[in-house]
Amino acid sequence: MRQPPRARAWLMVACATSVAGFSARAQQVVQPPPQPYTQTMQFGAGYINTPAAWVSRRSADSWLTISAKDIPSFDDPAGNKLASRLNSNFAIDTHWGGRASVGLSFYSQNPEWGFFGQALLIRDGDFGQRFMPAFSIGARNIGKFKHEDRFLIGHDVRYDSAGQSDEIVVSRYDNFKTSPTLYAVATKEVPLSGYSRNGQMSMSFSLGYGNGLFRDDGGLGDQYNNRGTIAKGLFLGSRLVMHPWANGSVTVLAENDGWDWNAGAVAEWRGVTIGFYGTELEEGGRRNEAEGFNVYNYAKFNFSIGYFGNVRDIAHGMVLRSQVADLTRESQQLRYEIASRERRIEQLQKDLAEAQSTELARMEQRRQQLEQELQAERDAVKRANDRLKEIEQGRPPAKKPEGR
Repeated sequence: MRQPPRARAWLMVACATSVAGFSARAQQVVQPPPQPYTQTMQFGAGYINTPAAWVSRRSADSWLTISAKDIPSFDDPAGNKLASRLNSNFAIDTHWGGRASVGLSFYSQNPEWGFFGQALLIRDGDFGQRFMPAFSIGARNIGKFKHEDRFLIGHDVRYDSAGQSDEIVVSRYDNFKTSPTLYAVATKEVPLSGYSRNGQMSMSFSLGYGNGLFRDDGGLGDQYNNRGTIAKGLFLGSRLVMHPWANGSVTVLAENDGWDWNAGAVAEWRGVTIGFYGTELEEGGRRNEAEGFNVYNYAKFNFSIGYFGNVRDIAHGMVLRSQVADLTRESQQLRYEIASRERRIEQLQKDLAEAQSTELARMEQRRQQLEQELQAERDAVKRANDRLKEIEQGRPPAKKPEGR
């Protein structure tokens, strides 16, 4: 078999390598972004309690989340009703410019509140390096409630005999200083499959460090947390994203939030999410009061309900719906006007026929008047029909035809 010249062989290899490299780069460019992160129970995007280095690429993407933690902290079983045991939370998180997020969280029914936010400094895969993780810095509990613990129950409301309320700090939380809580976190996304009709299976891993809510125990020691900490202020998390149905996903979560090991799952469909989590799993069952004030050091059940959408898309959809409703109303008015004027034309034609059957000399003036009215009505019907055709063909609104 004849061998090609060496120069030609090298040229073929170079061309094949260039085409392969171009195809790989093209494939990398067209790959869609990773599955959006679900919201933590109290603050922004992440896992269960810990954040992830991720910000949506679309400005005005927003999340609304309601969560609750079951804390059966009453010694008297009569006080352990579900409404009393649930410490609820409401948060709104908004993303802007593909690099920043900002939100507000209400911690409990009192309510206590705090702002939070994150800046994405490096996106996953920046600089053309596949191994490069995303990197973010952020803050939590920005506000006046400085003595919050990790459950965000450090502040309370007390009522006097006159029914007047006063904000107080529970004595055991006096030494907490958690406002603001600052952190840094790195996150790496790892695809586990190719892209399918429903989406791509993937995992992510995060590692970070923070102060305040991530490491401040207020001097309570083992009563606040007696096991589960890897290192002071160190937190980590991981998720597995699957797409068992179209327009939705199931995400399995596991983390260490600096204090405890937590795990759970979140189901999402068309922007609506529902999540169930177990926290302080390393603690096992219920502990006694001396080890945690009936609040800490035992496993707890948590759940969340949320909704995701884009504010601009929602507003645009409302405007379109309003325009469609206006055009529909105008179409109905025009059809009613056409029917009414057609009835008027029929009556005028009858009157004109009667006038023509009488003595022409005496009825000439009346006949002329009726003909003028008849022509005016025909012109009005023509204008209404023309406008109706414009609406049905999707043309912009025009000045309504004048009625009688």
